[in-house]
Amino acid sequence: MWSDREAVEIFHLLFLRAFGARVDKALYCLKGGCNLRFFFKSIRYSEDMDLDVKTMAVGTLRNNVNRLLESPSFVQLMRASGMELSDVAQPKQTATTQRWKLTLRITESGVRIPTKIEFSRRAFDDDKALQPVDADIVRAYRLYPVIVQHYTVDAAFAQKVVALAMRGQVQARDVFDLKLLLDAGAGEKRLPAPAATHLGAAIDHAMGIGYDEFAGQVLAYLAPEFQEYYGSRRAWSDLQDQVVGGLQAITS
Repeated sequence: MWSDREAVEIFHLLFLRAFGARVDKALYCLKGGCNLRFFFKSIRYSEDMDLDVKTMAVGTLRNNVNRLLESPSFVQLMRASGMELSDVAQPKQTATTQRWKLTLRITESGVRIPTKIEFSRRAFDDDKALQPVDADIVRAYRLYPVIVQHYTVDAAFAQKVVALAMRGQVQARDVFDLKLLLDAGAGEKRLPAPAATHLGAAIDHAMGIGYDEFAGQVLAYLAPEFQEYYGSRRAWSDLQDQVVGGLQAITS
């Protein structure tokens, strides 16, 4: 059947499609690793899904998500994909952040897989688009098309620069993702003020991440056919140098 990473990805896609049938798609925007995976052909699977949301009250969003997860139609969709929800928690429901922690149970094996869905209530960045998820991904899982508003290359790049600079614990995945975005043409436009301010810190953090951190944080989340290549210190060093060089070019 599906791998653990694929099962989580299927759940995220099923959720996005069902959520879009309930809520105006203009009111939320997909960001982070799922955005890069679903729209920019990232080879890195995402453990969790992050979205920005606006206008919607805390109670309204909570009710929409809870009713979706409990609806017979959604339960049936998950069963058709060989999984079910075995646990749902709502550890954070504030005016700025609403988070659901979920456990997926694979029907055939009984394996349980954790994931999270998090909504951040913030102003949307300007560069966004309403588009269908990459057809190759949807087709591989035999799902119906999924249409969602998401951040474009330039917005995602600026967000990743800020994330790399500002996280309490620096994450190797931010450097890996920046390489994808640079290859997709990001960095050619002038960075918006918040990201430009943090560019120096982002460069310093990118230079300080070692291979062991990359291997522990990212390698297991890559598509299997790429794990051998990125399993070498040389591959990580080359990627790191390219990202640092790309960021430095923006400052010059």
